[in-house]
This record gives sequence, structure tokens and C-alpha cells, in this order.
Amino acid sequence: MEGLGGTVFRRALSDVTQAVNEEDVTAIKADIAQMKAEHAKAQADRKAKIQEKINELESKIQAHLAKAKDRRLAAEHQAKAKAEILKAKAAGLKAKAAETYL
Repeated sequence: MEGLGGTVFRRALSDVTQAVNEEDVTAIKADIAQMKAEHAKAQADRKAKIQEKINELESKIQAHLAKAKDRRLAAEHQAKAKAEILKAKAAGLKAKAAETYL
């Protein structure tokens, strides 16, 4: 890229995922705000339908946040497991090297 006069920016996948999740939540919150505004203006028969939609969107936010939390916890667990495997391999290689040089 440098040869073409460009610059490469790198970001962790978790940062990108978090940004996307935050954008999704923000969009849903905007939908809720719009529904609440409509709810305030609506006639009584429509108010129930709009309130149902608001409740549905709020549930969707909660589910989205829970799913994101589960993914984050799974990624942390996986990273810890990989670190433990690497530590075990390193200890094994260190022991093998010590035996070889004795």
C-alpha cells in the first residue's frame, strides 16, 4: 500500500464487532423513540399496537445485548484456553530442552 501512496489501518476484530453491535443497538433505540412519538399522537386503538411494537423492540435490544455478551465471554474463554495450551507446550519444550542439554 505504501508504494501506492496508501496507508493501512488495522483494528481488532472484537473492536469492529463491538462497533457493529453498538450501531445496531443505536438503530433499535431510534426505532423505539419513533414508536414512542407515534404512540403519543396515536388514537387509543393504535396505541396498543404501537406499545406492543415498542415492547418487541425493547426485547430485541435485550436479546441483542445478551447475545453480544455471550459471544464476548465465549471469545474470552477461548483465548484463555489457547493461552493455557501454549503455556503447557512451552513448559514441555523447556523441559525437553533442559533434558537435552544435561
